[in-house]
Amino acid sequence: MKKLFITALLGLGLSTQANAQDFPSQPRTSVFAEYSAQKGKFDGDVEADMNGFGIGISTSPQQNGLWGKFEYQSNSDYDGRYYELSVGGHLNFLSTERFYAIGVLGMGVGVLDVDGFDQTAYFTIPLGLEAGVNLNKNFSLYGGVGYKWALDISDNDKTRCNDGTTSDSSGSGTCSWHGGINYNYSDNYIGDFDGMTYKAGLRYNF
Repeated sequence: MKKLFITALLGLGLSTQANAQDFPSQPRTSVFAEYSAQKGKFDGDVEADMNGFGIGISTSPQQNGLWGKFEYQSNSDYDGRYYELSVGGHLNFLSTERFYAIGVLGMGVGVLDVDGFDQTAYFTIPLGLEAGVNLNKNFSLYGGVGYKWALDISDNDKTRCNDGTTSDSSGSGTCSWHGGINYNYSDNYIGDFDGMTYKAGLRYNF
C-alpha cells in the first residue's frame, strides 16, 4: 500500500511541474492554518470527538500538487492528545478566478496519548475534499470534509522494564540495567480508529 501511495505522489509531482509551466502568473506556493476536527470511532463502540488545529504548506490549490501538514487535536472527555505529521497530494478539479476545489489523499504518522493507556502510534490515511473562495490573488478561505483511517503500529512485542523503558530482548539479562522486567505489566494500547474529518481555514498563496 505504501508503494502505491508513493507512486501516486510522484505522479502528482510531475503533473504539478507541468501545470506550473501552464500558469506562470499564478502563485506557486500556499501556506495554511485551519481548525480541524475528527469524529473518532474506536474499538468497543467508543466514539470520541477530537478538535484542534493544523498548519502546513502546499503547492497552489489552483493546480494539481503536493502538501504537508502538522496537526494537533485533543479530547477533554478522555484527556486525550493527538499529534500527526502527514504528506500527500491534491488533485484540482475546479479552478476559476473566484473558486477552487480539490481532492486530497495522503499518509502520515501520528501519536495518541490518553490517560490510563499506553502511548499509541499510528499510520494514517487521510482522504478528503476541499473547496475554497479566493478573496484575492493571495488569500483564500476554505472548508473541507473527509475520512481518516488510523492503523495502530505500536510495537506490542517489546519487553517492559521496571523503570518504564522497553527492550527488544526477552531472554536472560533483559532489563538488567533498568530495574529488571516488569512482570505485572500488560500492554494497554488504544488500537485502530477511523472517522469523518472536518476542517475550515485560511490560505496565503504566494
